Amino acid sequence: MKDHETKARLKLVTNPILKKRKTYSSDEKRDAFSDFYKLANKLHHHNQLGVAKKKKTDLHWKDEMCAIINPKDFNKFSDAVAFVCGSSLEEVEKITHKKLIVYASGYWNNIGN
Repeated sequence: MKDHETKARLKLVTNPILKKRKTYSSDEKRDAFSDFYKLANKLHHHNQLGVAKKKKTDLHWKDEMCAIINPKDFNKFSDAVAFVCGSSLEEVEKITHKKLIVYASGYWNNIGN
């Protein structure tokens, strides 16, 4: 190399936002869906305030579901809902930096009756 020539050195920097998503096993997806279903059922019961305890209904896993989750669990729950119900998980509203309202259309709406 001559004195006036310089060799450019580039360093590859990966954006943490664009990093590869974690893949979950079938068992992990089933467990995550169970956790999501519990959160959705909890919100469903909360929305039934004023209804007698004996008359309160539980969600069916194939129904439409809304839940309040931690945003860091969105990908895990999204994969789980897609695996079990075949529907996608959608962000409805961000309440705080640790609470996110999400919606899943459920099996019935995605597959049909």
